[in-house]
Amino acid sequence: MLQPNTIPDNEPLLRVGIILPEDLINLIEIELPQTIEYQFISDDQAAHPQRTNKPKFEYSANKIILNKTKDADFWRIEPKQQYDMGPEQGIKVKNVVAGRGFHWEKPIDVFLPGSLEIGIYDNNLILVNELPLEEYLMCVATSEMGSECPPALIESQTIAARSWMLANIEQKHIKMGMDVCNDDCCQRYQGSGNLTAQSISGARNTSGQVLLYKDKICDARYSKSCGGMMETFHTIWPGNNPEYLQNIPDAPVGFAHSALPLSNEKRVKEWIDSTPETFCSSKTIRESTLKKYLGSVDEEGTYFRWQIKYGQKELCDLLNQKLNLAATVISECKPVQRGGSGRLSQLEIIFQNSQNQKKTFMLDSEYKIRQTFHKGFLYSSCFYIIPGTDHEGYPENFVLKGAGWGHGVGYCQIGALGMALKGYTTEQIVVHYYPGSVLKRIY
Repeated sequence: MLQPNTIPDNEPLLRVGIILPEDLINLIEIELPQTIEYQFISDDQAAHPQRTNKPKFEYSANKIILNKTKDADFWRIEPKQQYDMGPEQGIKVKNVVAGRGFHWEKPIDVFLPGSLEIGIYDNNLILVNELPLEEYLMCVATSEMGSECPPALIESQTIAARSWMLANIEQKHIKMGMDVCNDDCCQRYQGSGNLTAQSISGARNTSGQVLLYKDKICDARYSKSCGGMMETFHTIWPGNNPEYLQNIPDAPVGFAHSALPLSNEKRVKEWIDSTPETFCSSKTIRESTLKKYLGSVDEEGTYFRWQIKYGQKELCDLLNQKLNLAATVISECKPVQRGGSGRLSQLEIIFQNSQNQKKTFMLDSEYKIRQTFHKGFLYSSCFYIIPGTDHEGYPENFVLKGAGWGHGVGYCQIGALGMALKGYTTEQIVVHYYPGSVLKRIY
């Protein structure tokens, strides 16, 4: 397990959660490669030879039953020989959740290098992949973004992912013996299925390189698209506000726009209604060509600027479902507080209940706002609302006009792609997104 606030001097092993308790899995089917021999180790440390290349693990009576014959509290599967990293290297695991809890959630098959551990947590099966950090990072780059991306994007994404991982700030899954999970909750890891020579070289070319700020590894947050303006840490999360995560335009030095700074609603609307020539702008990378650069689970869509329309009943039903308001009509959704990128961190919902009483409900975080205003998860909290024609004293519909995809803090993946396509180097890209940081090899 990684240790927080520790800079390793050797490549660490990483424990990645692939199947979590909330996935409600009681049967895991895997397929072992023909080229590598594996051994199965049960909780009593007994080693069992590989009998089949398609074993099944089933949860029953608080035990894990292998191929309906041998039960144990815990199983470990590890390779008995060295292997070379490449596409589809490792054990195939079927129907792994990708996009867990988001509107792009789907099951995918993944190939996992290294060792697997199958255990029980909260009466469900969990699966952990243990592997060297650099092998993990080779897979992250082309899980987060597509294999068609230029080398400077792959390398800079790898440095950001390595820095975030080794900063090890959140430790969300430590109680389950995991350093990190496989999904957007932490950072995407979909195994070796999308590996390319480019993603392998991206990890090897930057091996051991991290971003440091005042002799500490940077908590290198990143998102899909900042929408043209990076957000600060404290707008999105509680805690310290790192100096290297700033409100600055995702654009060359000297960039100017009449809406900046985004200090009031008028300026935010002007910003969202415009298409500034930032690195992540659709003027830099056309939306029609963007898909080939994105990760395999990403949706096609407009990432830089977007629009959603809800009818009065549709929005009322959605907010009742999400917040249990018991509202009969929504009167207004009122912005209360925004960060410097225009992202809402507080929004007040004004509604009428079945007793014809005027009520209010305050959403007090970027996450809650995005979670509330979409059946899955809203693209970004940088939006403003246009109420429709008044009908019996209330808007008949609501149009959300927004910018960006994700929280917008730190590295903007589409912006970094724009920089790479324009010829910026790997180091220029990471220093742009984490100003004041220093790139250093630690092992």
